[in-house]
Amino acid sequence: MKNASARYLFCGASCFFAVLAAWSAPVSSSARQPAEFEPQAAVWLAADPDNAEFMKVTVELVKSLLPHVKVKLFADTDGNLGKAKAVLQQHGIAPAALEYHADPLATFFMRDGAVYLVDAHGAMSVLDLKWSDYGLPGWCRRLLADKPERAAKCAGWVDAAKDELDRWIAKTSGVPVLASPLFLENATFEVNGKGVLLISESLALERNEPAGRDEIERELRVIPGVKKVIWLGEGVAQDPLEVSTITGRYVGMGAGGHTDEFVRFVDPSTILLAWQEDDGANVHPLHRINRERMQKNYDILAHSTDQDGRPFRIIKVPMPAVIERKVVLASRAEQGNSWNEASFPPSEGRKAGDEVIQVAAATYLNFLIANEVVLVPSFVEDGTSPAVQDRVRHIFEDALPGRKIQFVHCTPLMWQGGGLHCATLSEPKSNKLAENK
Repeated sequence: MKNASARYLFCGASCFFAVLAAWSAPVSSSARQPAEFEPQAAVWLAADPDNAEFMKVTVELVKSLLPHVKVKLFADTDGNLGKAKAVLQQHGIAPAALEYHADPLATFFMRDGAVYLVDAHGAMSVLDLKWSDYGLPGWCRRLLADKPERAAKCAGWVDAAKDELDRWIAKTSGVPVLASPLFLENATFEVNGKGVLLISESLALERNEPAGRDEIERELRVIPGVKKVIWLGEGVAQDPLEVSTITGRYVGMGAGGHTDEFVRFVDPSTILLAWQEDDGANVHPLHRINRERMQKNYDILAHSTDQDGRPFRIIKVPMPAVIERKVVLASRAEQGNSWNEASFPPSEGRKAGDEVIQVAAATYLNFLIANEVVLVPSFVEDGTSPAVQDRVRHIFEDALPGRKIQFVHCTPLMWQGGGLHCATLSEPKSNKLAENK
Protein backbone atom coordinates (compact mmCIF):
# COMPACT_ATOMS: atom_id res chain seq x y z
CA MET A 1 0.00 0.00 0.00
CA LYS A 2 2.85 2.39 0.77
CA ASN A 3 4.33 1.89 -2.70
CA ALA A 4 0.95 2.40 -4.36
CA SER A 5 0.38 5.55 -2.31
CA ALA A 6 3.75 6.95 -3.35
CA ARG A 7 2.96 6.46 -7.02
CA TYR A 8 -0.45 8.06 -6.42
CA LEU A 9 1.23 11.26 -5.27
CA PHE A 10 3.15 11.55 -8.52
CA CYS A 11 0.74 10.34 -11.17
CA GLY A 12 -2.74 11.22 -9.92
CA ALA A 13 -5.97 9.32 -9.45
CA SER A 14 -6.02 7.47 -12.78
CA CYS A 15 -2.60 5.97 -12.16
CA PHE A 16 -3.53 5.13 -8.56
CA PHE A 17 -6.62 3.24 -9.65
CA ALA A 18 -4.62 1.41 -12.31
CA VAL A 19 -2.01 0.34 -9.75
CA LEU A 20 -4.57 -0.97 -7.26
CA ALA A 21 -6.74 -2.61 -9.92
CA ALA A 22 -3.90 -5.05 -10.51
CA TRP A 23 -4.60 -6.49 -7.06
CA SER A 24 -8.12 -7.65 -8.02
CA ALA A 25 -8.76 -11.39 -8.06
CA PRO A 26 -10.77 -13.02 -10.85
CA VAL A 27 -14.46 -13.42 -10.01
CA SER A 28 -17.30 -15.05 -11.95
CA SER A 29 -18.84 -12.76 -14.56
CA SER A 30 -22.24 -13.54 -13.04
CA ALA A 31 -21.30 -12.26 -9.56
CA ARG A 32 -23.29 -9.39 -8.07
CA GLN A 33 -24.14 -7.78 -4.75
CA PRO A 34 -27.56 -9.07 -3.69
CA ALA A 35 -30.08 -6.50 -2.49
CA GLU A 36 -31.00 -6.59 1.18
CA PHE A 37 -34.57 -7.64 0.44
CA GLU A 38 -33.26 -10.93 -1.00
CA PRO A 39 -32.93 -14.08 1.20
CA GLN A 40 -30.24 -13.95 3.88
CA ALA A 41 -28.23 -16.71 5.52
CA ALA A 42 -27.11 -14.67 8.53
CA VAL A 43 -26.77 -11.24 10.08
CA TRP A 44 -23.51 -10.21 11.73
CA LEU A 45 -23.53 -8.05 14.87
CA ALA A 46 -20.61 -6.71 16.88
CA ALA A 47 -20.89 -6.55 20.66
CA ASP A 48 -19.49 -3.80 22.90
CA PRO A 49 -20.36 -5.13 26.35
CA ASP A 50 -18.65 -2.23 28.14
CA ASN A 51 -21.07 0.23 26.51
CA ALA A 52 -24.36 -0.43 28.30
CA GLU A 53 -26.46 1.65 25.90
CA PHE A 54 -25.03 -0.04 22.82
CA MET A 55 -25.37 -3.46 24.42
CA LYS A 56 -29.05 -2.79 25.13
CA VAL A 57 -29.59 -2.21 21.40
CA THR A 58 -27.62 -5.37 20.58
CA VAL A 59 -29.87 -7.41 22.87
CA GLU A 60 -32.97 -6.05 21.13
CA LEU A 61 -31.48 -6.80 17.73
CA VAL A 62 -30.64 -10.37 18.67
CA LYS A 63 -34.13 -10.96 20.09
CA SER A 64 -35.75 -9.53 16.97
CA LEU A 65 -33.54 -11.34 14.48
CA LEU A 66 -33.22 -14.86 15.87
CA PRO A 67 -36.71 -16.03 14.82
CA HIS A 68 -35.93 -15.07 11.22
CA VAL A 69 -32.21 -15.46 10.54
CA LYS A 70 -28.99 -16.87 11.97
CA VAL A 71 -27.05 -14.33 14.08
CA LYS A 72 -23.24 -14.18 14.15
CA LEU A 73 -21.87 -12.19 17.08
CA PHE A 74 -18.45 -10.56 16.79
CA ALA A 75 -16.25 -9.00 19.51
CA ASP A 76 -12.68 -7.78 19.71
CA THR A 77 -11.56 -10.24 22.42
CA ASP A 78 -12.65 -13.59 23.81
CA GLY A 79 -13.20 -11.80 27.11
CA ASN A 80 -15.65 -9.32 25.63
CA LEU A 81 -17.35 -12.11 23.74
CA GLY A 82 -17.84 -13.89 27.07
CA LYS A 83 -19.26 -10.73 28.64
CA ALA A 84 -21.67 -10.32 25.72
CA LYS A 85 -22.84 -13.94 26.07
CA ALA A 86 -23.52 -13.34 29.76
CA VAL A 87 -25.60 -10.23 29.01
CA LEU A 88 -27.61 -12.10 26.39
CA GLN A 89 -28.22 -14.94 28.83
CA GLN A 90 -29.44 -12.44 31.44
CA HIS A 91 -32.08 -11.38 28.92
CA GLY A 92 -33.26 -14.91 28.26
CA ILE A 93 -31.28 -15.56 25.07
CA ALA A 94 -29.65 -18.98 24.96
CA PRO A 95 -25.96 -18.56 24.03
CA ALA A 96 -26.15 -21.67 21.82
CA ALA A 97 -28.61 -19.85 19.54
CA LEU A 98 -25.81 -17.69 18.08
CA GLU A 99 -22.49 -18.21 16.30
CA TYR A 100 -19.50 -16.41 17.86
CA HIS A 101 -16.28 -14.89 16.55
CA ALA A 102 -13.51 -12.91 18.26
CA ASP A 103 -10.87 -10.79 16.53
CA PRO A 104 -9.18 -7.45 17.32
CA LEU A 105 -10.61 -6.02 14.07
CA ALA A 106 -14.17 -6.11 15.46
CA THR A 107 -15.99 -2.80 15.01
CA PHE A 108 -19.46 -2.07 16.32
CA PHE A 109 -20.75 -0.63 13.06
CA MET A 110 -20.35 -3.88 11.14
CA ARG A 111 -22.15 -2.76 7.97
CA ASP A 112 -19.07 -1.06 6.60
CA GLY A 113 -16.79 -4.02 7.22
CA ALA A 114 -17.49 -5.92 4.01
CA VAL A 115 -19.64 -6.30 0.89
CA TYR A 116 -20.80 -9.82 0.00
CA LEU A 117 -21.13 -10.94 -3.62
CA VAL A 118 -22.89 -14.04 -4.96
CA ASP A 119 -22.72 -15.49 -8.47
CA ALA A 120 -25.33 -17.36 -10.51
CA HIS A 121 -24.06 -20.69 -9.20
CA GLY A 122 -24.39 -19.63 -5.56
CA ALA A 123 -20.66 -19.11 -5.00
CA MET A 124 -19.96 -16.29 -2.58
CA SER A 125 -17.07 -13.80 -2.45
CA VAL A 126 -16.27 -10.53 -0.68
CA LEU A 127 -15.59 -7.13 -2.22
CA ASP A 128 -12.59 -5.49 -0.56
CA LEU A 129 -13.06 -1.70 -0.55
CA LYS A 130 -10.34 0.59 0.78
CA TRP A 131 -10.79 2.03 4.27
CA SER A 132 -10.56 5.75 5.14
CA ASP A 133 -12.15 5.85 8.62
CA TYR A 134 -15.32 7.36 7.16
CA GLY A 135 -13.53 9.99 5.14
CA LEU A 136 -11.04 11.13 7.78
CA PRO A 137 -8.49 12.44 5.20
CA GLY A 138 -11.18 14.62 3.60
CA TRP A 139 -12.23 15.92 6.99
CA CYS A 140 -8.60 16.72 7.80
CA ARG A 141 -8.29 18.67 4.54
CA ARG A 142 -11.31 20.77 5.50
CA LEU A 143 -10.20 21.26 9.07
CA LEU A 144 -6.66 22.32 8.13
CA ALA A 145 -7.25 23.80 4.69
CA ASP A 146 -4.39 26.30 5.06
CA LYS A 147 -1.97 23.82 6.67
CA PRO A 148 -1.40 20.93 4.21
CA GLU A 149 1.40 19.33 6.23
CA ARG A 150 -0.74 19.19 9.36
CA ALA A 151 -3.67 17.93 7.28
CA ALA A 152 -1.51 15.07 6.01
CA LYS A 153 -0.46 14.23 9.57
CA CYS A 154 -4.09 14.31 10.67
CA ALA A 155 -5.03 11.94 7.82
CA GLY A 156 -2.40 9.56 9.13
CA TRP A 157 -4.71 8.77 12.04
CA VAL A 158 -6.74 6.48 9.77
CA ASP A 159 -6.86 3.08 11.47
CA ALA A 160 -5.21 1.14 8.66
CA ALA A 161 -5.78 -2.19 10.42
CA LYS A 162 -9.52 -1.86 9.79
CA ASP A 163 -8.80 -2.17 6.07
CA GLU A 164 -8.26 -5.88 6.72
CA LEU A 165 -11.71 -6.51 8.23
CA ASP A 166 -13.33 -7.46 4.92
CA ARG A 167 -10.52 -9.93 4.25
CA TRP A 168 -10.97 -11.40 7.73
CA ILE A 169 -14.69 -11.85 7.08
CA ALA A 170 -13.91 -13.50 3.74
CA LYS A 171 -11.42 -15.86 5.38
CA THR A 172 -13.90 -16.72 8.15
CA SER A 173 -16.60 -17.38 5.53
CA GLY A 174 -14.17 -19.41 3.42
CA VAL A 175 -14.62 -17.28 0.30
CA PRO A 176 -12.29 -15.36 -2.07
CA VAL A 177 -11.76 -11.60 -2.18
CA LEU A 178 -12.11 -9.15 -5.03
CA ALA A 179 -10.07 -5.98 -4.41
CA SER A 180 -11.33 -2.54 -5.39
CA PRO A 181 -9.22 0.64 -5.37
CA LEU A 182 -12.19 2.76 -4.26
CA PHE A 183 -12.24 4.32 -0.81
CA LEU A 184 -15.85 3.60 0.17
CA GLU A 185 -17.84 1.78 2.83
CA ASN A 186 -20.67 -0.71 2.33
CA ALA A 187 -23.30 1.88 3.30
CA THR A 188 -21.95 4.53 0.92
CA PHE A 189 -23.99 2.97 -1.89
CA GLU A 190 -27.29 1.16 -2.35
CA VAL A 191 -28.07 -1.54 -4.93
CA ASN A 192 -31.26 -3.08 -6.27
CA GLY A 193 -29.64 -6.46 -7.00
CA LYS A 194 -30.33 -6.09 -10.72
CA GLY A 195 -27.53 -3.75 -11.72
CA VAL A 196 -28.42 -0.28 -10.38
CA LEU A 197 -26.18 1.44 -7.84
CA LEU A 198 -27.11 4.69 -6.04
CA ILE A 199 -24.41 6.88 -4.51
CA SER A 200 -23.95 10.45 -3.25
CA GLU A 201 -21.67 12.29 -5.66
CA SER A 202 -20.23 14.58 -2.98
CA LEU A 203 -19.34 11.62 -0.76
CA ALA A 204 -17.72 9.61 -3.56
CA LEU A 205 -15.63 12.60 -4.67
CA GLU A 206 -14.57 13.47 -1.13
CA ARG A 207 -13.53 9.88 -0.31
CA ASN A 208 -11.51 9.48 -3.52
CA GLU A 209 -9.95 12.92 -4.10
CA PRO A 210 -8.43 13.82 -6.53
CA ALA A 211 -10.31 11.33 -8.73
CA GLY A 212 -13.19 12.79 -10.73
CA ARG A 213 -16.69 11.47 -11.24
CA ASP A 214 -15.87 9.69 -14.51
CA GLU A 215 -12.89 7.87 -12.99
CA ILE A 216 -14.93 6.82 -9.96
CA GLU A 217 -17.82 5.62 -12.11
CA ARG A 218 -15.46 3.47 -14.17
CA GLU A 219 -14.30 1.76 -10.98
CA LEU A 220 -17.86 1.39 -9.69
CA ARG A 221 -18.77 -0.37 -12.94
CA VAL A 222 -15.93 -2.81 -12.35
CA ILE A 223 -17.77 -4.05 -9.25
CA PRO A 224 -19.45 -7.27 -10.38
CA GLY A 225 -23.11 -6.84 -11.25
CA VAL A 226 -23.08 -3.04 -11.54
CA LYS A 227 -24.63 -1.95 -14.85
CA LYS A 228 -25.80 1.55 -14.03
CA VAL A 229 -24.71 4.25 -11.56
CA ILE A 230 -27.15 6.95 -10.45
CA TRP A 231 -25.43 9.95 -8.93
CA LEU A 232 -27.40 11.61 -6.14
CA GLY A 233 -26.82 14.83 -4.25
CA GLU A 234 -26.05 15.21 -0.56
CA GLY A 235 -27.53 13.10 2.21
CA VAL A 236 -29.48 14.33 5.22
CA ALA A 237 -28.10 17.21 7.26
CA GLN A 238 -27.87 14.99 10.34
CA ASP A 239 -25.14 12.94 8.61
CA PRO A 240 -22.24 15.38 8.18
CA LEU A 241 -18.64 14.34 7.55
CA GLU A 242 -17.03 13.15 10.80
CA VAL A 243 -17.52 15.90 13.46
CA SER A 244 -18.74 19.00 11.66
CA THR A 245 -20.83 22.11 11.90
CA ILE A 246 -24.10 21.68 10.01
CA THR A 247 -25.37 25.23 10.31
CA GLY A 248 -25.03 27.91 12.98
CA ARG A 249 -24.69 26.27 16.40
CA TYR A 250 -25.91 22.90 15.10
CA VAL A 251 -23.23 20.22 14.87
CA GLY A 252 -23.27 16.51 14.19
CA MET A 253 -21.25 13.33 13.82
CA GLY A 254 -21.63 11.23 10.70
CA ALA A 255 -20.19 9.72 7.54
CA GLY A 256 -20.99 12.53 5.11
CA GLY A 257 -23.77 11.04 3.02
CA HIS A 258 -24.29 7.31 3.56
CA THR A 259 -27.19 6.09 1.44
CA ASP A 260 -28.62 4.09 4.34
CA GLU A 261 -29.52 7.41 5.95
CA PHE A 262 -31.62 8.76 3.10
CA VAL A 263 -32.32 6.41 0.15
CA ARG A 264 -33.04 2.66 0.07
CA PHE A 265 -34.35 0.02 -2.33
CA VAL A 266 -37.17 -2.21 -1.06
CA ASP A 267 -37.57 -4.07 -4.36
CA PRO A 268 -35.78 -3.73 -7.72
CA SER A 269 -37.98 -0.83 -8.82
CA THR A 270 -39.13 0.80 -5.56
CA ILE A 271 -37.08 3.39 -3.69
CA LEU A 272 -37.74 4.85 -0.25
CA LEU A 273 -36.51 8.44 0.10
CA ALA A 274 -36.20 10.43 3.33
CA TRP A 275 -38.50 13.42 3.11
CA GLN A 276 -38.99 16.64 5.02
CA GLU A 277 -42.61 17.63 4.61
CA ASP A 278 -43.90 21.13 3.89
CA ASP A 279 -45.31 21.77 7.36
CA GLY A 280 -41.89 21.27 8.92
CA ALA A 281 -39.66 22.92 6.35
CA ASN A 282 -39.77 26.31 8.07
CA VAL A 283 -39.75 25.15 11.69
CA HIS A 284 -36.09 24.19 12.11
CA PRO A 285 -32.90 25.14 10.22
CA LEU A 286 -32.19 21.46 9.52
CA HIS A 287 -35.67 21.02 8.05
CA ARG A 288 -34.94 23.59 5.38
CA ILE A 289 -31.62 21.96 4.50
CA ASN A 290 -33.17 18.51 4.29
CA ARG A 291 -36.10 19.69 2.20
CA GLU A 292 -33.76 21.26 -0.35
CA ARG A 293 -31.41 18.26 -0.49
CA MET A 294 -34.14 15.62 -0.70
CA GLN A 295 -36.07 17.61 -3.33
CA LYS A 296 -32.93 17.55 -5.47
CA ASN A 297 -32.55 13.81 -4.92
CA TYR A 298 -36.21 13.23 -5.72
CA ASP A 299 -35.82 15.13 -9.00
CA ILE A 300 -32.77 13.04 -9.93
CA LEU A 301 -34.56 9.78 -9.18
CA ALA A 302 -37.76 10.88 -10.92
CA HIS A 303 -35.77 11.43 -14.12
CA SER A 304 -33.80 8.19 -13.76
CA THR A 305 -34.64 4.66 -14.89
CA ASP A 306 -33.69 1.18 -13.79
CA GLN A 307 -31.37 -1.23 -15.59
CA ASP A 308 -34.10 -1.93 -18.15
CA GLY A 309 -35.04 1.69 -18.80
CA ARG A 310 -38.17 1.68 -16.64
CA PRO A 311 -39.00 4.49 -14.16
CA PHE A 312 -38.75 3.91 -10.45
CA ARG A 313 -41.57 4.02 -7.93
CA ILE A 314 -40.44 6.57 -5.33
CA ILE A 315 -41.99 6.60 -1.86
CA LYS A 316 -41.35 9.52 0.49
CA VAL A 317 -40.73 8.58 4.12
CA PRO A 318 -41.26 11.36 6.72
CA MET A 319 -38.27 12.51 8.73
CA PRO A 320 -38.54 12.14 12.52
CA ALA A 321 -38.35 15.16 14.80
CA VAL A 322 -34.82 16.53 15.14
CA ILE A 323 -33.14 15.00 18.19
CA GLU A 324 -30.73 17.41 19.83
CA ARG A 325 -28.72 18.01 22.97
CA LYS A 326 -26.41 20.75 24.22
CA VAL A 327 -22.67 20.10 24.27
CA VAL A 328 -19.94 22.26 25.81
CA LEU A 329 -16.73 22.18 23.79
CA ALA A 330 -13.68 20.89 25.63
CA SER A 331 -10.23 22.42 25.38
CA ARG A 332 -7.76 21.53 22.65
CA ALA A 333 -5.77 19.53 25.23
CA GLU A 334 -8.58 17.00 25.64
CA GLN A 335 -7.85 15.26 22.34
CA GLY A 336 -9.83 12.15 23.20
CA ASN A 337 -13.01 14.21 23.31
CA SER A 338 -14.62 14.54 19.86
CA TRP A 339 -16.35 17.70 21.00
CA ASN A 340 -13.42 20.03 21.49
CA GLU A 341 -12.43 23.31 19.88
CA ALA A 342 -9.79 21.61 17.70
CA SER A 343 -12.49 19.57 15.93
CA PHE A 344 -13.64 22.62 13.98
CA PRO A 345 -11.83 24.82 11.42
CA PRO A 346 -10.26 27.94 12.99
CA SER A 347 -12.36 30.07 10.62
CA GLU A 348 -15.47 29.08 12.61
CA GLY A 349 -14.04 30.73 15.72
CA ARG A 350 -15.15 28.02 18.15
CA LYS A 351 -13.49 28.07 21.58
CA ALA A 352 -13.36 25.82 24.60
CA GLY A 353 -16.42 26.46 26.74
CA ASP A 354 -18.65 27.34 23.78
CA GLU A 355 -22.03 25.67 23.82
CA VAL A 356 -23.16 23.95 20.62
CA ILE A 357 -26.21 21.84 19.79
CA GLN A 358 -25.48 18.28 18.68
CA VAL A 359 -28.09 16.51 16.55
CA ALA A 360 -28.40 12.74 16.27
CA ALA A 361 -28.13 11.04 12.85
CA ALA A 362 -31.82 10.16 13.01
CA THR A 363 -33.85 8.96 10.03
CA TYR A 364 -36.24 6.07 9.43
CA LEU A 365 -34.14 4.98 6.45
CA ASN A 366 -31.50 3.32 8.64
CA PHE A 367 -33.64 0.19 8.77
CA LEU A 368 -32.72 -3.48 8.39
CA ILE A 369 -34.45 -6.13 6.29
CA ALA A 370 -33.75 -9.69 7.48
CA ASN A 371 -35.89 -12.22 5.65
CA GLU A 372 -39.43 -11.97 7.08
CA VAL A 373 -38.75 -9.06 9.45
CA VAL A 374 -37.99 -5.36 8.95
CA LEU A 375 -36.41 -3.56 11.91
CA VAL A 376 -37.11 0.19 11.84
CA PRO A 377 -35.75 2.85 14.23
CA SER A 378 -38.27 4.17 16.75
CA PHE A 379 -38.32 7.87 17.59
CA VAL A 380 -41.48 8.32 19.65
CA GLU A 381 -39.26 8.11 22.74
CA ASP A 382 -37.37 11.16 21.42
CA GLY A 383 -40.30 13.43 20.60
CA THR A 384 -41.60 12.25 17.22
CA SER A 385 -45.38 12.15 17.08
CA PRO A 386 -46.90 8.64 17.38
CA ALA A 387 -49.08 9.62 14.41
CA VAL A 388 -45.97 10.18 12.25
CA GLN A 389 -44.50 6.85 13.30
CA ASP A 390 -47.81 5.14 12.57
CA ARG A 391 -47.68 6.59 9.05
CA VAL A 392 -44.16 5.25 8.71
CA ARG A 393 -45.35 1.80 9.77
CA HIS A 394 -48.03 1.82 7.07
CA ILE A 395 -45.46 2.93 4.47
CA PHE A 396 -43.22 -0.01 5.32
CA GLU A 397 -46.13 -2.44 5.41
CA ASP A 398 -47.21 -1.34 1.94
CA ALA A 399 -43.66 -1.28 0.54
CA LEU A 400 -42.63 -4.63 2.04
CA PRO A 401 -45.83 -6.71 2.18
CA GLY A 402 -45.81 -9.95 4.10
CA ARG A 403 -42.98 -8.94 6.42
CA LYS A 404 -43.21 -8.13 10.11
CA ILE A 405 -42.49 -4.44 10.81
CA GLN A 406 -40.85 -4.01 14.20
CA PHE A 407 -39.64 -0.74 15.72
CA VAL A 408 -36.45 -0.68 17.80
CA HIS A 409 -35.24 2.30 19.81
CA CYS A 410 -31.58 2.88 18.93
CA THR A 411 -30.88 6.59 19.43
CA PRO A 412 -27.66 5.91 21.45
CA LEU A 413 -26.16 4.60 18.19
CA MET A 414 -27.32 7.68 16.30
CA TRP A 415 -25.44 10.04 18.61
CA GLN A 416 -22.35 8.31 17.19
CA GLY A 417 -23.52 8.69 13.58
CA GLY A 418 -24.84 5.12 13.25
CA GLY A 419 -28.07 3.16 13.48
CA LEU A 420 -29.68 -0.26 13.16
CA HIS A 421 -28.47 -0.82 9.62
CA CYS A 422 -24.96 0.40 10.42
CA ALA A 423 -24.69 -2.02 13.35
CA THR A 424 -25.40 -5.08 11.20
CA LEU A 425 -23.93 -6.88 8.20
CA SER A 426 -26.23 -8.97 6.02
CA GLU A 427 -24.77 -12.23 4.73
CA PRO A 428 -26.71 -13.38 1.66
CA LYS A 429 -28.06 -16.86 1.23
CA SER A 430 -26.04 -18.87 -1.27
CA ASN A 431 -26.28 -22.40 -2.58
CA LYS A 432 -22.64 -23.09 -1.83
CA LEU A 433 -19.52 -21.34 -0.69
CA ALA A 434 -16.86 -20.63 -3.29
CA GLU A 435 -13.62 -22.52 -2.88
CA ASN A 436 -10.66 -20.52 -1.67
CA LYS A 437 -8.41 -19.39 -4.46
